[in-house]
Amino acid sequence: MMDKAMRPLTLFYILIVLFLFFPILIVVPISFSNGRFLSFPPEEFGLRWYREYFQDPIWISATLRSVRVAISSSLAAVFVGTLVVIGLGRRRTRKSGALTSLFLAPAIVPNIIVALGVFILAIKVGLPDNELTLIAAHTAICLPFVILIVGSAYRQIDPTLEKAARIMGAGPVRAFMAATFPALAPSFIAASIFAFFISFDELIISLFVMSSAETLPMRIWNDLRFEINPTIAAISVFFVVITTATMTFAELLRRKAERRNRVPST
Repeated sequence: MMDKAMRPLTLFYILIVLFLFFPILIVVPISFSNGRFLSFPPEEFGLRWYREYFQDPIWISATLRSVRVAISSSLAAVFVGTLVVIGLGRRRTRKSGALTSLFLAPAIVPNIIVALGVFILAIKVGLPDNELTLIAAHTAICLPFVILIVGSAYRQIDPTLEKAARIMGAGPVRAFMAATFPALAPSFIAASIFAFFISFDELIISLFVMSSAETLPMRIWNDLRFEINPTIAAISVFFVVITTATMTFAELLRRKAERRNRVPST
C-alpha cells in the first residue's frame, strides 16, 4: 500500500530531475556540432568549437583570469573562514549567534546588492576595475559556505584531543596542527573546491567591478548579448563535466570527514 502511495511522488521527482537536466541534454549534442550556427539536432558532428575555444587567446585569457581569481578567493575564504569557526567555537558568548549571522549574511543577501555595495566602495577607495577588489568581493560571498562546511567538521571533533596536547606541553598552534588540523584537512579541501566554483561561476559582481578585463562568465554573457557563438556550448559542457566531477569529490570528502570526526555518543 505504501509503495502505491509513493509512486506519484517518485514520478514527480523524476520529472523534476529531467526538467532540470533538459538544458544539458540539449547543449551536449550542440557542442559537438561542426556547423557555423547553433542548431539542434546537429547536421554534422565534430570538435570544431572545442578547438576554437582552446585556440582563441581571448577565451583563454578570460578563463585564466577566472581561475586566478577563484583560486585566490577560495584560499582566502578558507583561511578566514577557519579562523572564524575556531574563534566562535572556542568562545561561546551571547554575541556568537549575531556574529555567525553576520558572517553568513552574504549567502542570504542577493548578489546584486553585494555587487552594488562593492562597486560604490571600490569607487570611494579608488580601486574600480581592479582584480584585487574582485578577489575580496568573491572571498566575501564564498566565506559563508566555507564556515558551514568547516564548522560542521569542527563540531564533530573531540575537543579533548587538543586539550590533551596542551596538557602535554604543546603550544596553541602546535596543538592545533597536531590534533585538529589533520581531522579538518578533508573539510578544507571540500570547502576550497566549493568556494572555487562559487567564485568561478559568479557573474553579477564581476560585471559591476570589472569593465576592461573580462572573466569567463563575463565573456560568455557578452557573447550571448551580441552574438550567439557555438563556442559557448562547448565551454558549457566542458566546465559542467569538470564542475560535476570536482564537486562530487568535494562532497565525498566532506562526508568522509564527517564520519571520521563524529564524536561517539555516551
